[in-house]
This record gives sequence, structure tokens and C-alpha cells, in this order.
Amino acid sequence: MRNLVIGLVAAIIAAAAGYAAYRYWGPQNTSSLSGQSFPSMAGLTDLEGHPRTIKDWQGQLVLVNFWATWCGPCLKEIPDLAQAQDKYRDRGLQLIGPAVDDPENVKSMVASLKFNYPVLVDPSSDEMIKTMETLSNTVGGLPFSVLVGPDGKIIAEHLGPFTSEQLIALVEPNLPK
Repeated sequence: MRNLVIGLVAAIIAAAAGYAAYRYWGPQNTSSLSGQSFPSMAGLTDLEGHPRTIKDWQGQLVLVNFWATWCGPCLKEIPDLAQAQDKYRDRGLQLIGPAVDDPENVKSMVASLKFNYPVLVDPSSDEMIKTMETLSNTVGGLPFSVLVGPDGKIIAEHLGPFTSEQLIALVEPNLPK
């Protein structure tokens, strides 16, 4: 009986700690950088090795979604992101997926994840980590998304996975007219 009580108390404490961590570090929209220019992300390539920067998509509403192959919440939200890309592509939305991961791991998973938007890699991950830190993601949490307007200015940041509703609420009002 004593072991049952100790186990129950431990479970309650763990649940409370998990909830507190979720509330503190969990999904959130921030706007601390709203209106600032998005960093160029020089040094990244697409999966074919071609250099890419954020300027390649200037004039479009761009959702930059940092992710990794080992990140469960990242993998879970990819189908919703792909669906948003399909739904809003013709209205000016472009998703891009910089992977904070080994390029070979990324290449081996991309086909099975059914990406319909560009995936970017950085062999050293230095540029991506530097970019995320510049964007106030100093803890390196993933997934981490930044919505960038057609003018290259940051509209919002979002740390943690999107729900379908959160994604729609962020994208729809910001689509180009």
C-alpha cells in the first residue's frame, strides 16, 4: 500500500512538473521581432545542393518552419503544414523547412514525410542555430516557426507545434490581398 501511495504522489508531481514545463516552454506565438527583417540564412542549401536564402521567396508570405528528423512534434505537424501549403499556395503562401539535422538523415526521411515545400539543410547546422538564436529562440526549441511577410519583415514567431486551428489563424489573415 505504501508503494502505491508513493507511486501516486510521484505521478502527481511529475504531471504537475510536466504541465508547468509545457506552460512555460510550450507552444506560443510571440511577436518580439515583429516588423524586423528576417535574417538571410546564407549558407543553406536545398536537398540538391543549390544555395538558398529567404530572398528567394521575397514577395510571398513565407512560413519558415525549423524542424528535425528526431523531433516527434515536428514530424507530427508536417502533414498539417503540407496541407496548408496545398490550400494557400495559390493565395501567396510558401512554406520552407530548414532542418536542424544531419543532411543525410533529412534526405532519407523527406520522401516518406511527403513534403510539398522546400527543405533546406546546413551541413554544420551552425547557420540554422545562429538564425534561430537571432530570432529569439535561444533554447533551441523545435519546431520553431516564423511567419515572414512579402516585404521580408517578420510578422510572428511560434515555438512548438501548430494545431490546425493555430496554423489557419496565423496564415489566413496575413495572406496577400
